[in-house]
Amino acid sequence: MLIDVLIGIVLFGMFMTAIGTSMLFNQRSFLSTGDRMRAVFLAEAGLEAARSVRYEDFSQLSAGTYGMQIGVDGLWNLAGTGTVTSDNYTTTITIAPIDSNTFSAVAATSWDFGMQRAGTITATTELTHWNQVKPLGNWATISRQGLYIDGGTPGFNSVTVSGDYAYITSSAGAGLYVFDISDPATPTRVASSFSLGAAGYRTVVDGTSLYVATGDTGSEVRSYNITLPSSLSAGNLIASANVPGDDRVRALGVFNDTVLVGATEDVTTHHELYSYSTALVLLDSLDNAGSFLDMYLADGYAYLASGQDVAELRVVDIFDPANLEDAAGVGYNLTDVYDGIAIARSGTGILLGRMNGAIIEELILFDNALSTVPSPPPGPFYYEVGGEVTGIAIDPSGTYGFLSSDASSKEFSAVRINSLVAGKPAEAGSYDSDQGFGRGLFYDMQRDRIFLISDSSLEILQPS
Repeated sequence: MLIDVLIGIVLFGMFMTAIGTSMLFNQRSFLSTGDRMRAVFLAEAGLEAARSVRYEDFSQLSAGTYGMQIGVDGLWNLAGTGTVTSDNYTTTITIAPIDSNTFSAVAATSWDFGMQRAGTITATTELTHWNQVKPLGNWATISRQGLYIDGGTPGFNSVTVSGDYAYITSSAGAGLYVFDISDPATPTRVASSFSLGAAGYRTVVDGTSLYVATGDTGSEVRSYNITLPSSLSAGNLIASANVPGDDRVRALGVFNDTVLVGATEDVTTHHELYSYSTALVLLDSLDNAGSFLDMYLADGYAYLASGQDVAELRVVDIFDPANLEDAAGVGYNLTDVYDGIAIARSGTGILLGRMNGAIIEELILFDNALSTVPSPPPGPFYYEVGGEVTGIAIDPSGTYGFLSSDASSKEFSAVRINSLVAGKPAEAGSYDSDQGFGRGLFYDMQRDRIFLISDSSLEILQPS
């Protein structure tokens, strides 16, 4: 009986120890989540302070690292070298010029409370000279301003513009092409000796970092320093990530200090959505019964063009990138099985582009004013493209939706959003390229220009 008592005491002690450890772990996890949420709030507040300064007077922005404070006039000011709150969070705001009308702003909030409760959150935005008088052009009349034709067969995939440079990925050739577009009439290739050594699919620019989705089976996502884009070389590699599976990454996005990666479907083992730190350290992943082929990140959510037959539009909550989860409602199921392949959002409008189908319209406009995942009415609103939608953009005013396609007679179209909603003829204008099918596009709001790519060309389009 004594032995039984001793065994019982030992087992009870082990049981209580396990419970205590579990409670301590859960409490620490709860506190760490609270720490992070507080830091995110302060970092976002830092960006709001920078935006406030921009709103009042763009000329007051200058390169440097600052803190934030409210002046005697009740307005935000950038002053000092950092701000420390009463609960010991430190926030700095680093301002750096991109071009004469654009600054990058990086807000970093750090904390250290011991007991494994320390970290840093960064949030990034671009501050443009928003109140310049730059009328939106009339996209009913479209002409080509600039043209570059590659002499080989690069198989261009996507284009991104930042400042005076355009970055184009390709399935062959160099994998990544860099163009000086300071004169849109004569786009000029630079860094011509650079090669990814693999196919390139998507690019995202975040400050002085360029993130690239590649076909390299050992480093599907890479980041490069593009402080000097014209001198880009292999030595500018910052970090890389090996995404599970081989050659699956097709979508990229950056939100605050998180890189989101969308991949083609793996029905057996691997997930389709991944979150990484900006250093490309894996944070979390999410499974999906379909591929994620494009994404738009806004307001703590990832809006995804999906190959899932019951949710061609999928919305994921990315507020905590270490805990990806579906938004309430998950997604929207469109008629038939044609995949969503391109997506953009402006205000409460979401444009989704699909594969070409004989009995469907390929462009769909959703309104998510009432819920994160659209729940009609109102909408959705449909537009017949006559081909596969390969790229989508929306101007910031929400006047036009722009799309590239493989339609043989109009590789680029400009669609009036209000007309689409009202059920009226929505096409404002179209452009018939002599360079082949449209493979993708980027809308540069500073220039009011469309950068349209085909398999081997870059065309810069302008409105009247």
